[in-house]
Amino acid sequence: MLLNEYEWSRNPRGMHNKNAPIKMDYDALSAAGMGWAKYTAISDEYVNDVRELRERNITPIVRLWRPRFGAGAPEEKKRYYEVYIAAGCKWFELYNEPNLDIEWEEGVLPDYKNVEGIIAPLMTNWLRWAEWIIERGGYPAFPALSEAIGRHYDAVSWLRAMLTYLGDNHYERFRTIAANGLWCATHPYIYNHFYQEDGSPNRARPPERQRADEGGWHFEYPYDPISQADKPGVTTISGPPSAPNGDPIGLIGMGDAFMRLYREWFGGGAIPVVGTEGGIYPVPQSPADFHQLDKRYPGYNAFSHGEATVAMFNWIAYQAPPWFFGVALWKWDEYYETPYGPATAVLRMNQTPPPFKDVPPLESIEGEGIAGIPPGWRGPGPIHGTPDIHCVLIGAGFNAEWFFAAGKAYYERFRPQILPSTDFLDNLTYRQSAGITVLTVPSLAESVRAQLAERYPAAWLDIVAVETLDQLASVLNERALRGLRFG
Repeated sequence: MLLNEYEWSRNPRGMHNKNAPIKMDYDALSAAGMGWAKYTAISDEYVNDVRELRERNITPIVRLWRPRFGAGAPEEKKRYYEVYIAAGCKWFELYNEPNLDIEWEEGVLPDYKNVEGIIAPLMTNWLRWAEWIIERGGYPAFPALSEAIGRHYDAVSWLRAMLTYLGDNHYERFRTIAANGLWCATHPYIYNHFYQEDGSPNRARPPERQRADEGGWHFEYPYDPISQADKPGVTTISGPPSAPNGDPIGLIGMGDAFMRLYREWFGGGAIPVVGTEGGIYPVPQSPADFHQLDKRYPGYNAFSHGEATVAMFNWIAYQAPPWFFGVALWKWDEYYETPYGPATAVLRMNQTPPPFKDVPPLESIEGEGIAGIPPGWRGPGPIHGTPDIHCVLIGAGFNAEWFFAAGKAYYERFRPQILPSTDFLDNLTYRQSAGITVLTVPSLAESVRAQLAERYPAAWLDIVAVETLDQLASVLNERALRGLRFG
């Protein structure tokens, strides 16, 4: 599936509902030029909203909420997902921030190092749900993590653990999902990790002089000049000793981290990333509020928060990576029910037409990736069912002319590749399995088997040890007659 084939509004502006089952006002969403509407739902209470939103070119996203759901099985929710799919919704989430204690039962510590107890059931249930959603024409989200740093909830460590488990145990299943509608949900609470240039790339304007309709905005943290000057070379997954796991606390941070690991381990290209909650946070609740969590960057007040929010969506449409599709702002009441009425950001969006994003036709899978491949591996990988490739290896001491004289029926039926040496096998990748029918003489059979087993431990070794042409003909003709590729 190409990146431009996903169905959505092409408008990066979004809003998250207050909580289930409270509804959002359609007219207010339209007035602010929203392109996404994210709902946490208890059951089917938003089915009619889905139809109305689609008519207004607002793309709905639905997650069915259960308290402390952890790695819960998706079956109890399926009947509700089905009614949302029938109403036209395509974008769905299953799990929410599984790296936080509050999402698990009391007494359960969600530690990414606990593969058997936490990561394995989480990913196994998610795989089943994602395949089920795709079968019904929907798009399943890779779970959004709380974008935290450190301890057992470290977001990048969780992401690595989840993808490692999928690569080691379900490589092809995950790639199939990725090629047929997968997207990645993130929660980019970007705080004050943004700025507008003031004459040079590493100098920021003060909040009172920021203007959404003027250039020079930076939302690419940690790749912006200020961050790179402070921690040279830092990425979302790596960096200097002060940030060895990188720094993903920015607008595109966890999306970038996912894309980097997805490409490296699975050969991925580009799939959509949507911030299903987040934005410039906290939202000022009075004109006097001022927030500056990171002192390297300017803080913001209600005025500059409004300018920066409009600028953020423009940046997503025109400058962000093509895979970043938008953010659903957290959340309705924070923006529409402040003590002084709708937030300044809402008023500014009401005044400003929304931007629309052009999406190129990028492939979701471009290569093979290295997930699950043991270090230093050479030759064919594990067999799943039957070998991908069947070779006939002319072994040491064997008369090669015997095969061409006695193996015609066998060759015509099975069409194996004939190898005079093992050079071809060395060029196979871990993603290609092989069955090797080895033709040798009895005196060398065991040593040939031992050498090949050591060199290609995952290959299927089929030793045919004969002393005469007639013996070889008897073996191969019997196999051809019975339809047995291997003995």
